[in-house]
Parts: sequence; structure tokens; C-alpha cells
Amino acid sequence: MIKDIIASFATKHIKKKLDKWTITEEDTVDLFREIRLTLLDADVNLLVVKNFIKSLKEKVNGMVIEETQKMDDVVLTIIKEELVKLLGENTSELQLNNKLTKIMMVGLNGAGKTTTCAKIANYIKKQGKKPLVVGLDIYRPAAFEQLKKLCIDNNIEYFDKGTQNPIITAKDAVEYALNANCDVIIYDTAGRMQTNTELMNELKDIKSKVNPDEILLVVDAMAGQEINNVANEFNSILDLTGFIATKMDNDARFGAIMSLIALTQIPVKFSGTGEKISNLDKFHPDRVANRILGLGDIMTFAEKAKENIDEDMVKKSMSRMMSGKFDLEDLMTIMNQVGKMGSLGSIVKMFPAFQKISESQTEGAEQKMNVWTYLMSSMTKKEKRNPHILERETTRKIRIVKGSGRKMDELNKLLSEWKKIKTKMDEFGKLIKSGKNPLASLMNGGKLF
Repeated sequence: MIKDIIASFATKHIKKKLDKWTITEEDTVDLFREIRLTLLDADVNLLVVKNFIKSLKEKVNGMVIEETQKMDDVVLTIIKEELVKLLGENTSELQLNNKLTKIMMVGLNGAGKTTTCAKIANYIKKQGKKPLVVGLDIYRPAAFEQLKKLCIDNNIEYFDKGTQNPIITAKDAVEYALNANCDVIIYDTAGRMQTNTELMNELKDIKSKVNPDEILLVVDAMAGQEINNVANEFNSILDLTGFIATKMDNDARFGAIMSLIALTQIPVKFSGTGEKISNLDKFHPDRVANRILGLGDIMTFAEKAKENIDEDMVKKSMSRMMSGKFDLEDLMTIMNQVGKMGSLGSIVKMFPAFQKISESQTEGAEQKMNVWTYLMSSMTKKEKRNPHILERETTRKIRIVKGSGRKMDELNKLLSEWKKIKTKMDEFGKLIKSGKNPLASLMNGGKLF
């Protein structure tokens, strides 16, 4: 992690610092080598890494560190500033105007474009506008059915004309949108390889026919450096206005996206952080830089919490927790609320204190939570409110295991770990009442669940 590399650098050189100290090129050889290797390991393009390190050297080498300054803070600030520039500097907003806005979604097969269309529509709906999603993928089996179901499930206006020529359907959708009082049209075009001349020409014709305000390329963050070639081909034909990066629930996937922005100078507007329709985040370069540096992203967490969490339900569970009454019903409530915000891995990375928790640990905790959900869903409310009765009545446990399709040892582990969590929650309640910070206690424990 870059933050740890900088801390090690500061510790190594702190003894040199008496009154003030000028950082020399010799001092930073190891620092920049470690940063370079870290970025390359994260799949950042070699040219982008070279330019980034060159820029850092120009800023850091020769810098004077005053007696009142902390060396690692100064260097970290400079690196963050350069990262923000690399990531696009400013948050790029969707161009939603007062007239009918048209958004054309394009990309390769399998990048997650259809699901992302529904996510964008859901986002626009929350802005107080009425979106229309238009199915133009006449090539992929069940493409219309998938998109239509997503729209129906989330009360979003939908339109398609079956296997009619997509260019004609795209034009027909404008009249439909005006009659339905829609503010925004989102065109779900078919996935295609950038080398398929016929299908790329189809996109050109759709663009010419509807004159979209936004043309967004949906890219898979796990695709690696190949997405740069894909983006350049799509951009040369369509003049892209932005990217949407899918599968960004893991911070390790920022490398290819950093390269994409730096090499194309086209902004990433959103990132997909999970499968749920609400798992779409605006791309804030400063917040992403914080996460890459291991500084967390509390602002995004706060926004997600405000948008997804039922405050009254959480307050009730917290009140019971502070009163020493935390039970399985409360545990299930909190797990459900957390689940609305995205994957556990993406949430954990928003907190600086949790940066050293590995991906395998969060995946293990998420799998465990899924098992717990199955088990608790097969319990009666009485059993969840009073888990101790399960220890006295084996027939209840047998019924729960059969109903959930899980194993008896998994149920026993749930009950055992619930006791540990309850003890920890009781400690939290006492700490909160005494005005102390419960987070320190959690970190000392070293485990999520």
C-alpha cells in the first residue's frame, strides 16, 4: 500500500532531519521504486507509471521539510494531488439538460452494459427525472427480457420494438418518450467487438439518427490493459463523452481504470460496485485517490448510508445494543441494511482503519453472512429474539437446518459467534455511554465476525 511505503520512507530519513531538511534525489530512489512497482502490480500502464513518477520527482526532489512538518504527510499530500490529476481532477457530471436528454450506452459483450443501463435509469430517477430505457440489442438472446424485467422491478419506463432495425427503434423511442413525458432516454445498444465494422457502423448510424447528449462506454475493470485499445476504437468512431467502469467493488481494480483515464483523457463518470441496481457510484477522483492511498472514503460511505439505510430500524437495533439486548433479529436487521450499500469488501475499504483487512478476509466474512441469512430466515421471530431456546430445544435446530438447506455445524457456529458478537456489542454500548470510541475496541479485536 502506497501509504505504508511513504511511512517507511519517512521513518528511514527522520534521523537526518534536525532543523530543516531538503529531500534529495538520492533520498527518494527507494521510495519511487516501491511506488513504481506497486502501480505496475496494480496493472497501471507502463507509460502512465513513468509519467506519474517523473511528475512526482519534479515535485518531491528538492523540497524543503520544515521542523514543524511531518515528512510523510507532506509527501503523501503531493502524491495524492498527482493521483487526483491522473484520475481526471474533477467529478464529471451527466449532461442532463432541460430538454429531452439522450444517453447512448455502448460496449463489449459481457461488460455489464444492460444492468448498468438500469442502474443509470435508477440514478436519474432519484434526481427527480423520468427516464425511459430503450432496448436496441436485437442480437443477444433474452436481452430484451433481461432489460425489461430490470425496468419493471424498479418501476422504470421501458420501450423496445422487438427485432426491428435498431436505428429505426432508436428514432421511434424519441416520440414515445415525448408522449410519456420522459426527461431522459437511455439506449441499451448491443454489445459488440470494436473490430466488427458492420456493428460499429450501426452505432454510427444510431448516433447520427438521434444525436445523443452522452455516449458512454461501459468497461469491465477486470479486463486489464486491453480496455485501452477498446476505448480508443470506440472513441475514434463515436467521440465518447465518458466511461462507466463495472466490477469496481475491489480497490485492486483501479489500475486499469487509472490508465484508461490518463491515456484517453476521457472521464469516468460512474463505477459499478455490485450487482444490485443501487450499486452505482459517481466517480470522484479525490475520493478514489484516497482509497488507492489507503486513506478510506468516508464521504461515499456517508452518502450510501443516507441513501440506502433505514435510519429508524438501525436506531432501534442500536438502542437494543446499548441496552445489552442485542439478538439475532437485530443482527439480521443490521446485515440487511449493510447489504443494501454494496459488497462488504467495498464498504470495508471506505474506512482507513480497516485498510489492512485482506480481500480473502472480507470474502470469508461475506460468505459467512450469507449462510447466517439463510439460517436466520428459517427461524421464527421468537427464536431470533431469544436464541438461547435453541440450545435447549434440539427439535427447533433440526427444523431450521432442514428449512434453510444448511448444516447443523453451521447453525452451531452461528449461535457461538452470536454470543461473541453480543459480548462485543455489550462492550460497545458501555463505551458509547462513557463517551469513548468503540472503533478502537473493534480494531484491537482484529476480526469483522
